[in-house]
Amino acid sequence: MSWRFISLPPQDGYHMVTSFVAVADYVNRGGKNTLLIFSVKEPFVNVGVHQEVWLEVDLEFTKKMKIPVVRRDLGGGTVVITAGEHDYFIVVRQEDAPRNPTELYRKFLTPVVNVLRSYGLNADLRDQDIVVNGKKISGNGAMTRGNSVVLAGNILLSLDVDLISKCIKVPTEKFRDKMAKDMSEWLTSLEKELGYVPPRDEINRKLKEAFEKELGIKFEDSTLTPEEIELWEKLASEKAKEEWIFYKDNRHPNIHTERCVKISSAVALCHLDYKARKLLRITLKIVNKKIDEISISGDFFVMSPNGFIEYLEDRLKGVSANLEEIREVILDEFNEKKPVIFGFNENDLIDALTEIMRKPDIQEVI
Repeated sequence: MSWRFISLPPQDGYHMVTSFVAVADYVNRGGKNTLLIFSVKEPFVNVGVHQEVWLEVDLEFTKKMKIPVVRRDLGGGTVVITAGEHDYFIVVRQEDAPRNPTELYRKFLTPVVNVLRSYGLNADLRDQDIVVNGKKISGNGAMTRGNSVVLAGNILLSLDVDLISKCIKVPTEKFRDKMAKDMSEWLTSLEKELGYVPPRDEINRKLKEAFEKELGIKFEDSTLTPEEIELWEKLASEKAKEEWIFYKDNRHPNIHTERCVKISSAVALCHLDYKARKLLRITLKIVNKKIDEISISGDFFVMSPNGFIEYLEDRLKGVSANLEEIREVILDEFNEKKPVIFGFNENDLIDALTEIMRKPDIQEVI
């Protein structure tokens, strides 16, 4: 099977997060599976599609330093993208991709693992991350787009822990210092492991060889088509608009809180961070013993169907603040829509809502 191999010059953040969408459109129209590789011109904060920016990003610092905040179409957590990354985007026809997320990551990330092992590193796949001696050196995420599947990821060449820690929202500066220390302990890079950064051309050559060997394919060096470039420019322009960047924030403007508070005898507002396989962040407003508004955010991945989280939020509005009724709605929607989610399941969501509904401030109004 023949694939396209495309290596591009460094791009800005808006072009990075839309490149694979333009390629997916090409694949949807019958184009070849594609491995796209490039890096970024300057740092930017990359927020997952299911995250609220105000909860994740230190906007005071990023504005002062003129570091763009970019929302991508993929799930996952907030990351700070720097020129110290080597980024890749794998776009394939749906029939060539396993439906199970774990099998999907194993199939398409094994070549990347093998490249790292070729440098003598003890690299392994752990969920959707690649680790070296237990430390993360590659983060990855996946999504469906029409009849194609996209897997986006990177290899960390070098790390700027100080910059990364300053871009992320934290409760205190002491916590920020701890986060920077923790990042140094659970993140690594080729520079840290090898003592030098291999040339990007060399890494590209190794990636091509590893993918060809593992998947039984043959690459042809290629470029984006004029149609892809036209769509790419249009999408990048759209992603630079504030209504997209703050889409999730603006969807729930009246429930921005990180605590639980009883507002009146009939109204309570509460936030909960719940650790499933991935982080679930639930913010809930109860009015007159019903769910008035709910935000479900976090660093999970929803591969299909598109818009499921927003649909579920809307479906839960107006539901009685009764755990059995809430549970029934969630189970019904999961059974009907059959979402493919990496990071939590229906029982995790029910458990998170059970925990938040049992908070004293909520209990006092229901």
